[in-house]
Amino acid sequence: MKGSRLPRRSRGRPREYRRNDPSASAENQFHNLSLKITSRSLLLVLMLSQTAFPWGSTAHRYINRHGVVHLPPTMPQFIFQQSFFESHAMDADNRKSVDTAEYPKHFLDIDFYPNFTNLTRDFDSLLAQYGWTVVREKGILPWATVWTLDSLTAQLSRGDWSQSYLTASDLGHYVGDAHQPLHCTMNYNGQLTGNNGIHSRYESTMITNFSGSLYVTQDSVRYIADPINFIFDYILHSQSLVDSVLQADAYAKAASGWNGQGTPPSSYYTFLWERSSVYTIDQIQRATVALASFWYTAWVDAGLIRPPLSVEGTGSVIPAEYSLDQNYPNPFNPLTNVVFHVRENGWVRLSVFDALGREIAVLVDERKEPGTYSVRWDSRQPATQGTVSSGTYFYRLSGGNTFSTKKMLLIK
Repeated sequence: MKGSRLPRRSRGRPREYRRNDPSASAENQFHNLSLKITSRSLLLVLMLSQTAFPWGSTAHRYINRHGVVHLPPTMPQFIFQQSFFESHAMDADNRKSVDTAEYPKHFLDIDFYPNFTNLTRDFDSLLAQYGWTVVREKGILPWATVWTLDSLTAQLSRGDWSQSYLTASDLGHYVGDAHQPLHCTMNYNGQLTGNNGIHSRYESTMITNFSGSLYVTQDSVRYIADPINFIFDYILHSQSLVDSVLQADAYAKAASGWNGQGTPPSSYYTFLWERSSVYTIDQIQRATVALASFWYTAWVDAGLIRPPLSVEGTGSVIPAEYSLDQNYPNPFNPLTNVVFHVRENGWVRLSVFDALGREIAVLVDERKEPGTYSVRWDSRQPATQGTVSSGTYFYRLSGGNTFSTKKMLLIK
């Protein structure tokens, strides 16, 4: 099977720790494993495999530990759980040996799908088109991340702190997986290009050997108004780095004189790190910021913080016109998000009006560059006129010589 595709039915999740499916056959679980083993032995091997071969465990622990450095001081409960998040960074991997529902949550073979850069973000639509068997085989990492974020929000809302720390740790694992390029491709182990075994060489041995060279620069969190699209953005970025990882492997083999058989010499990893360190460190940085932002988002949505009005850019494409999207959620209470599009440099004003036409809140009143922005309105904040109670409200964008107005419904 070396260097070729396995048939879809027999491929399952072969030849890599992250693809381990306890319901699959042993020969599809492990690279070069041809002997039949008992179910008890298989369970033991699976557990050892997950200990030895995770992004690797070194990177997962590093990401979970350093996610807290970006958190605002208003989240002390999470900041003080740094060691807990690190020690539980591998819980999700450990569950794969006993829970068949766990394994597809760790990857997305996004390049399996035609026109994959525009792959539907709606899980039900994907299931309707391809069926559960295919979707499961290709991975469900983006949606598993959203589901985990939703669980974390619910746990924080009801004050279930002990469970929320565990869920926050799992969230870190899934975010870390998505920032490993080989978790975002069909060619996850280099098996299609003659780079067999690159997965564990890159994410485990190399990272462990050079863990002392990793670093994270403190950044600030952002509220993620559209989690699924945010996740797809970083998955597509990870997928764009797959070729770079494979090229680094080819370079390291040539430079070290290793022919791909047996144990690589230490010089192989030195050359692999030489070619991959820049984007690897950047991916780990990105993962920590994304994780902290998800933690912050759950915190806000759980009502633990009343954030100030903030505006964030959500894309780099210049819109064709000034326009408003429908707010979400709608109806809402007490928080809702408004996305607006700016065509050119200039002053922009985004305001909320009550049913009598009185301006009760100003969300944006400043010069903006062309782009797409998201702003969050907290209806609990003091209004400029009147009181904010249940009812119909209007929000209006003015920019250039154009106006755009939409309706939203507050239900208390």
